[in-house]
Amino acid sequence: MSKAYQLKSWTQVVTPHPDIREGKLDNATYAAQLGAVIRNDVSCPYVYRDARGFFEATYLTKELKQLLNDVLKGLNGQGGDRILQLRTPFGGGKTHTLISLYHVTQHRQELEHIPEIQQLPKPDKIKVLSFIGLDVDASTGTNFNDIPSNLPPLISQNKLESEGKKILTPWGYLAWQIGGEKSYALVAEQDQKRIAPGNDVLRKLFGNQPLLILMDEVLVYVETAMALVVGDSTFGKQVLTFIQRLTEVVTELPNAVMVYSLQASVQEAVGSEGVLGILDKLVSRMDAKKEPVSGDEVMRVVQKRLFADIGDINIIREIARQQGELYRKYRETFAETSREKQQVDQDVNLLVERIEYSYPFHPDLLDLMYNRWGSLPSYQRTRGALQFLATVIYYLWKNNDTSLLLSPCNVPLEDSAVRQSFFSQIGERNAYDAVFSADLISRKAKVNIVNKRFASDSPALANFNIGTRMATAIMLYSFGAKEGEERGVMEQEIAQSCLTPEIDRNIITAALSDLKEELLYLHYVGKRYRFETKANLNKLVADEVNKQTSEEVNNQIRSQLEKNLQSGKGKVVVWATDSSRIQDRLPQFQVVYLEPSWAEKSPEAIASDIMHWLEYRGNDKREYKNALAFVVPSSVQMDKARTASRTKLAIASLLEQKQKYKFSAEDIEELKGKEKTCLADLNASLRKLYQEVFIGVPNAMTQSTSGEFQNPIRLENIDLQSQINVSDKLQEKVLEALKNHVFESLTVNKMFRLANLTPEKPYLKISDLVSYFFRFPSYPKLISSEPIVRAIASAIQQGKFGYIPSININGWQTVNESQTANSQIVTPNSRLPFNYLW
Repeated sequence: MSKAYQLKSWTQVVTPHPDIREGKLDNATYAAQLGAVIRNDVSCPYVYRDARGFFEATYLTKELKQLLNDVLKGLNGQGGDRILQLRTPFGGGKTHTLISLYHVTQHRQELEHIPEIQQLPKPDKIKVLSFIGLDVDASTGTNFNDIPSNLPPLISQNKLESEGKKILTPWGYLAWQIGGEKSYALVAEQDQKRIAPGNDVLRKLFGNQPLLILMDEVLVYVETAMALVVGDSTFGKQVLTFIQRLTEVVTELPNAVMVYSLQASVQEAVGSEGVLGILDKLVSRMDAKKEPVSGDEVMRVVQKRLFADIGDINIIREIARQQGELYRKYRETFAETSREKQQVDQDVNLLVERIEYSYPFHPDLLDLMYNRWGSLPSYQRTRGALQFLATVIYYLWKNNDTSLLLSPCNVPLEDSAVRQSFFSQIGERNAYDAVFSADLISRKAKVNIVNKRFASDSPALANFNIGTRMATAIMLYSFGAKEGEERGVMEQEIAQSCLTPEIDRNIITAALSDLKEELLYLHYVGKRYRFETKANLNKLVADEVNKQTSEEVNNQIRSQLEKNLQSGKGKVVVWATDSSRIQDRLPQFQVVYLEPSWAEKSPEAIASDIMHWLEYRGNDKREYKNALAFVVPSSVQMDKARTASRTKLAIASLLEQKQKYKFSAEDIEELKGKEKTCLADLNASLRKLYQEVFIGVPNAMTQSTSGEFQNPIRLENIDLQSQINVSDKLQEKVLEALKNHVFESLTVNKMFRLANLTPEKPYLKISDLVSYFFRFPSYPKLISSEPIVRAIASAIQQGKFGYIPSININGWQTVNESQTANSQIVTPNSRLPFNYLW
């Protein structure tokens, strides 16, 4: 008997953690919650609440140890990054890292037996403040006694609650944790009004004590807060302002650190892309992004959390070695050149090393979850992944699985609990019910045909269910994709993960061929195997949606917006990146449609930035200030436009690939119908995208009571939504809203008065007159210089003006714009020097 058969199965080598052996597999077991840990909530698994137990089940990666060291150094006043944003993959979650920081700062004495902890800095009396977006209701606030604090209950606290008061904001929430009523009093007014406190208030609130601020699930809270109106702003925008000010103040303090988490990607923030982008960028000048887990250390993190004992390292090394030799034998059948054989050696050595690192898991199982499932919006990178693996371990452990490794091909999808956990990860429960029933798990499943065929041809393989093993691996590989690759799995990848001493290359190749012939929902496209629900175009569109970049989405929105604005009057400027993009000295009224980032600015920032753009073109003073209007986008409508644009791009991409996907005529017709609907939704969003217009108007009070001269221009805000206008053209709606400010005609009397010709100055260059209308806010705003030309022509016909062309005076001429640049108007019977006329 070969040595491979003398080796023990993984169930005889490792020992799962007690919670797995006892069947405690619900998601809550792996759902680390910072708030529950801080409150010492008994419903929170003890392994998270107990500092010693937590670190015994936590693999301290190089990056996590560095992060702990950096934070503790900052709390010790030793410099370094003070604002840290967590970006973590599955197996080392953001919340898990925050709990690590909480325990190492609050329960250090319980962890001194851990060598890695002993080496870390040890600041004294660290105050930890926490804010978890999922624990706090943005609309109703929080009861005082629900806020985690080491302070004793106060009579005044009960009094505040008896008056029906609650803490309404993150700044109130943090203030109460610092010093109860006394600290809260510093921000009480701002809390009750939901207005962000200033930096000076925050400095006074925090003082100079060692202070660690932990914030989790921030985006969830901000998104909810956006729905609450606060004066001319929203609560969400006030929260964003607070976060920006908080980061500025923490950076200034000598021994304070703030660590916070956001969603890792746009896919995790569907419908909230605008808020995610502005929240991410808001503190980008201050923060440092940290990834406590990277590369193959993910494997050790998972291993440490799920197993109490990994077993004999010598057995593990022998299993890894033999698995490497099986893979070598497979690869050498294709290697011809010396270079190819050298590559085989390198790949085999790497596989052996990674198996030792990930045992009892085959590294390919963890790789496909991290690299493929990780691209799915439904994939829960930490808690979901651990719960799925725990469910697999429990079933196979209970049934004494005889495999040497836990690989993609022996995940027991026939078990309802495993299948349910699998569906939770890939998010396709209902869509794939028919696939599982027809091909994989029912008594009449097509895979049974393949299993029986192999059992008949080789009775020794009867218990291995070859068809089920290969189909299971393909099913796991059918969801998500590595960056730059299509969904599905190639034969070589299946071989690497599914080879065993009993199942060689020939068996795998034959099984894949049989499955391709027998299974109803298995597709082979571009040399890749994958399961599909062929008629489910929505799934295809959803997959393609995730491939569209934010740049592509915004480019399409801009293009569609420009089409919408083409036929309108006046000049439009679309999404200028700075004020230098807006022309100056142009005798034409310009409507500036501001780009998406303006939707996330506070009203104060919008007014300030618009006034700056009105005053300056780049670094130069702007001359034509009376010829601009600025239109501000809505964040809600921008997110709707992004969703419609992203989906439209995805459908267009699918239609371009119709040959690849082998769409039927009905499929193509349905996709075109969906594309048309998306375009309609996009245009509907664009019509409502801009809801406020800002225009400069004369400031009646140019001198304040203190004697200081004020800006002769002030901004007036016009709400487009309140305007009665049936036009579906955005530019027409804007100009209609500006009808009392911007004119398409000019009366002779008005122009005559504004020209201000006198006996002392009986003449005026037309170019100067034109410039006055576009420079000075006291002059009427005109859509272009054409009304001036028409008014001059009428004045000449009425005998109120004389006209001197720039070249000759051979009688009255028809006046048009091309002739007016250097021409003059004069009062009748004026006497001018002869040389002035030439």
